[in-house]
Amino acid sequence: MAKIREQKLAEDLYIKGKRTAKDIASLVGVSEKTVGDWVDKYKWKDRRNAILGSQQNGLQNINSLIDMYAESLVAMENDPDAKQDQKTKLVDAIAKLNKTKDSFEKEHRIPYNTYINVMDSIMSDMLIKVNPKLHLAIMEFFENHTNELALKY
Repeated sequence: MAKIREQKLAEDLYIKGKRTAKDIASLVGVSEKTVGDWVDKYKWKDRRNAILGSQQNGLQNINSLIDMYAESLVAMENDPDAKQDQKTKLVDAIAKLNKTKDSFEKEHRIPYNTYINVMDSIMSDMLIKVNPKLHLAIMEFFENHTNELALKY
């Protein structure tokens, strides 16, 4: 029974959490080979890739609908016989789609702290060994860049 709970947790971490088998193994308390076997046996990689692909397709579909509704609205503005309630429904639909798009983008955005940790790891592990002066200059750039991003979002 415990193995089933561990497997389910590992599945969620792999597919939804996009974690590596090594990370999952240490978090769940099983071997990396066991996680790898589960990934292969239950086709978790295919499922994770399908989710990632569907996220991109979902955003494209929302943008297509917004464009289509906007074109219809423009056509209705030029049509003297167009009814106001139809125009209002289109404006409402566009507003709802934009809200859905914003939520979708926020949900799939990389968390700020993850971005910082990854950049810090790259810079620390690689550049400090190769060129310490360049490391300091790049770290200063990233600090300024992340501060600008923090103000935007």
